Amino acid sequence: MRPFSGMELRHLRYFVAVAEILNFSRAAIRMQVTQPALSRQIRDLEHELGCTLLRRGANARTELTPEGRQFLAGAREVLAAAERIVAEARSSRARLRLGHYGAIWLDYFAAGLQRFARRHPRVVLQPVELTPGALPAALRRGEVEVALLGQTDATLRREFATTLAASMPAQVILPAGHPLAKRRRLPLQELRGANWVTWDEAEFPGRKRLLVEACRAAGFRPRVTHHTDSLASMLVRVSTCGEVGHSVPMAARSRPPGVVFADTEPAGAMVFEMHVGWLKNAPRAALIADLVEELARVRP
Repeated sequence: MRPFSGMELRHLRYFVAVAEILNFSRAAIRMQVTQPALSRQIRDLEHELGCTLLRRGANARTELTPEGRQFLAGAREVLAAAERIVAEARSSRARLRLGHYGAIWLDYFAAGLQRFARRHPRVVLQPVELTPGALPAALRRGEVEVALLGQTDATLRREFATTLAASMPAQVILPAGHPLAKRRRLPLQELRGANWVTWDEAEFPGRKRLLVEACRAAGFRPRVTHHTDSLASMLVRVSTCGEVGHSVPMAARSRPPGVVFADTEPAGAMVFEMHVGWLKNAPRAALIADLVEELARVRP
């Protein structure tokens, strides 16, 4: 058996190129080398192996020998393995930017983010805060790799890969002095005459629709008097203008003054969903899959 000495990955790449095209001239163009240089690399490889891999015929036609066909399969496996190793090494020092729209969501998913950090200690996970309406464009432009999209529609689900990471019943927000403020649970029909502050559709897509559909199921159409683009603004409207708002349960954790939160009845009448989205052809698919997996494992 000949001792292994000088074979390198470039020899395998050159050989695979010729074996796939079966033409030295075109293979040299693909590999961006001169034809004599390519021929010399193939001869060196054959000398190293002690066998003929390629046989030149008439009219520059090239054929694989039986040994060449066998070696081609192994060469492809070695090159694929080398590419995987390089990709893993690069991913170990990669950066993932996570688009979100508020610290309450980072708090909600904290356990999942911590598990991901333990799995990938060399990956930098960078939070990027935007409004939900701006997150799809950030994904398209490559400004974030993963985004907490919130509610999604069929258009977003066609464009992006998505998974449902969280689903939770919404709460209504009442002024502290509201006649129903002491109730921990409220049937929506008891708020039939309320003035509602809801979410701006451009900034928080789908949230107003949730309110309208839930109220319709309860037998009335909500009287919307104001649209807001932030939770802080909604809380101010509720506490100072006497309107009724709606939000995710985590909003109550900060115990904002002048307002109270109540669950809605029936349970599940108005449900907020948090979908995680990413580009379908994302280059760091394995890392993204691990992050999405950990986010989806979080339970309130």
